[in-house]
Amino acid sequence: MITKKPNKKILEAKTRDKLNKQIKAEARSHWYPISDIKFYDHEPKPYQVLMKLGKGAGNNELNKTI
Repeated sequence: MITKKPNKKILEAKTRDKLNKQIKAEARSHWYPISDIKFYDHEPKPYQVLMKLGKGAGNNELNKTI
């Protein structure tokens, strides 16, 4: 049986600043945001962003702003 490593994940945080810190830390492991930061007020960790594994993954303009 072949198992695959996930290539997408969602980061969650209680504040926007904490999420930005997580994004920067994940970038060292070659995880990059492919969506804008979303706010869901009904979630325990309302700030969320979709990440993708791989160098240069996602929106390059978005990567520059973070």
